[in-house]
Amino acid sequence: MKKVGKIPHEADYYYRLAVDSQHKEHPEKIIEYFDRAIAAHPEHAGAWNEKANFLDYLGKCEEALQCYDAALKIDPESSEAWFNKGLTLKRLGRENEAIACINRGIEFACGR
Repeated sequence: MKKVGKIPHEADYYYRLAVDSQHKEHPEKIIEYFDRAIAAHPEHAGAWNEKANFLDYLGKCEEALQCYDAALKIDPESSEAWFNKGLTLKRLGRENEAIACINRGIEFACGR
């Protein structure tokens, strides 16, 4: 797993605002919080992954895939990001890619 340094306070603050308010009625504000967290610390793989989850929830699957890829570029062994990316690919009907991603997530979760 790629080691990521300490997440700065500002990045963590906006990340938590986004995560804690995910089911509120203003999705544009939540995306703004994720973007501010990422701007404050571009190597925040968790923020990229959770932003992707939220974009998937909104039906913006292609944008979600870009965010999962950003998370995986930072932490290529993130079982959660691989699994989530697989679920988004499945939603898009891309079964073979979905299965490969989900299996990769399982491998990393089990310690390969």
